[in-house]
Amino acid sequence: MSPDTQYVAAGSLDKSVRVWDIHTGFLVERLEGPDGHKDSVYSVAFSPNGKDLVSGSLDRTIKMWELSTPRGGGNAGPKGGKCVKTFEGHRDFVLSVALTPDANWVLSGSKDRGVQFWDPRTGTTQLMLQGHKNSVISVAPSPQGGYFATGSGDQKARIWSYRPF
Repeated sequence: MSPDTQYVAAGSLDKSVRVWDIHTGFLVERLEGPDGHKDSVYSVAFSPNGKDLVSGSLDRTIKMWELSTPRGGGNAGPKGGKCVKTFEGHRDFVLSVALTPDANWVLSGSKDRGVQFWDPRTGTTQLMLQGHKNSVISVAPSPQGGYFATGSGDQKARIWSYRPF
């Protein structure tokens, strides 16, 4: 859900990300195309300002999308945002993505059992954490920052702390 609670986004088996207006039910964005994902999209997250969205896919990548403004919908049909960055580095499916509340980091969890911290400006990985014995299927930063939680197929949840560097 977008920070202003106006929109909801979902990934799809057809490799796209869709964004709907919660109040009208209209599809307002469809994110796909030659720069888009090459396999099913399993996770999406809005940026804290609601202008961008990240998506994680079975194609082992994370995409950052710049959303169209103003948003379409209704009879105009959905608009297409633009893929502005591709994050590559996981060795297996990307199952979960999130942005920290200050938007300084993109977090991702993967079937490769790792959690990665990415710089959203450059698209490069800055830190890889290992601690689970199975796929990391959920990453969730705390609203205040400084901590995040992960959930895994190893039936464990972990709480991690981080600091800016």
